[in-house]
Amino acid sequence: MRKVYLIGLVTLVGLTWLVPGLARPPRWEAEAQAKTEAIWEVPAFIQLLVDKEAFIFPELEPGIDEYLAEDAVTLTIFSNTDWALSFALEGDPEAVAHFRVLLPVEEGFGNARISVDYLLVGLREMPPGTYQVTVVYTATTR
Repeated sequence: MRKVYLIGLVTLVGLTWLVPGLARPPRWEAEAQAKTEAIWEVPAFIQLLVDKEAFIFPELEPGIDEYLAEDAVTLTIFSNTDWALSFALEGDPEAVAHFRVLLPVEEGFGNARISVDYLLVGLREMPPGTYQVTVVYTATTR
């Protein structure tokens, strides 16, 4: 009797495992793959902004020979690459001869904010008057 009971129990456990497997529909899996590539090129980019259209020096004391204007203008460079910064002066040769641009940085990478100082020199040698110099800044990608 024990044998019959044990055989019945083993059969029942076996059917429990077997029947759910038989109840499922057969699986036929298929798969296909294809691939493609996306390719693009990003060009070098640079933008240069100056925070003021004009810097006006304060009234100078009579008899001084030099005047330093710290943080006269701020340049902002937006770039995704290496860059070089330069400037050129335009205006009356007498004014240009007595005007200095003190650029703290001449090259860099990426975005940057650059404070520029202006220096007037040899003021005692200049005749009285109003002078004007145009500073043309140029940022170039490398």
